[in-house]
Amino acid sequence: MSSNMWNSSNPNSTSPRPGSKSRHPDTPRRTAPLVAALGLLLAAGCTDQQFDTSFKKVFTPKRTPQQYMLVAVSDADPDQRRIAVAKVAESKRCGEDWAIKGFATIALLESDPQTRCVAIRALGRTHDPRAIETCLKILNSDDYPPADVRPPDDLCRGDTTGVLADLVGEVPDRLRDKVRETFLKELKQAPDRESRIAAARGLQAFPRPEVVDALIAGLRDDDFAVVYQCEVSLAWLTGVTHNCDAYQWSQWVEAHAGHLFDHGGRLPEGLRRPYEGRWDRLAYQSKEFFRWLIPGAKEK
Repeated sequence: MSSNMWNSSNPNSTSPRPGSKSRHPDTPRRTAPLVAALGLLLAAGCTDQQFDTSFKKVFTPKRTPQQYMLVAVSDADPDQRRIAVAKVAESKRCGEDWAIKGFATIALLESDPQTRCVAIRALGRTHDPRAIETCLKILNSDDYPPADVRPPDDLCRGDTTGVLADLVGEVPDRLRDKVRETFLKELKQAPDRESRIAAARGLQAFPRPEVVDALIAGLRDDDFAVVYQCEVSLAWLTGVTHNCDAYQWSQWVEAHAGHLFDHGGRLPEGLRRPYEGRWDRLAYQSKEFFRWLIPGAKEK
């Protein structure tokens, strides 16, 4: 029996037919994932540009955090810079020295507001002392040449003031006066509400008469969110509350001169949260949920 006859009668045979090219038997298995990926992209109706982008996402090697940082400081596309900064911030190496220096440089000089804000927030989460110094430099940009720091827009100013307020408990003694002066300036002059709210919150850490005067002045702000935060900060500093009434506060300060902070460090009952800490909050929320789920008897 000829080989041709044997091949025709054995459809599962792997022997090549005369004149045909030999193929390795594992070739289909090696190309199957590629074919499947391409088929899915085509089935989804991708355009040429979308297909090219999707193809690159599948087959481009994953970048390291250092490579993302290079993209963040050099790519011409602000979206790519923002994504790259976020990738570094999400990595386990975000607290290393090279990452902190990169965040600080982007926070000071980046032209795209969103990319800059991502870097500022990432820098704050490191709790590195350089985060406080960078925030102070941004909020006091008029004191530095443009080559050292770009003046912030409202979005950047709000995030920077918020980060500085978050880190106020970690401010070293050599910077406390500068931080206090910066908060006082922002509360009085910042054009955006977020900066004024954050400044009023940060001033809780400074039991000084001039701080109390500034917070009382803040009670006259046009934005009630700013007013409320000023009231909370005053209550924390003094231990009393006057329900956002600037006149009553002025009267109280005059009557208690020299003893403004004797009962500070704890909110009065009317402004205190019904829980303290993570577990207390969980217990409180659970209690409120079951109270809603199974209401008590109606009053007669």
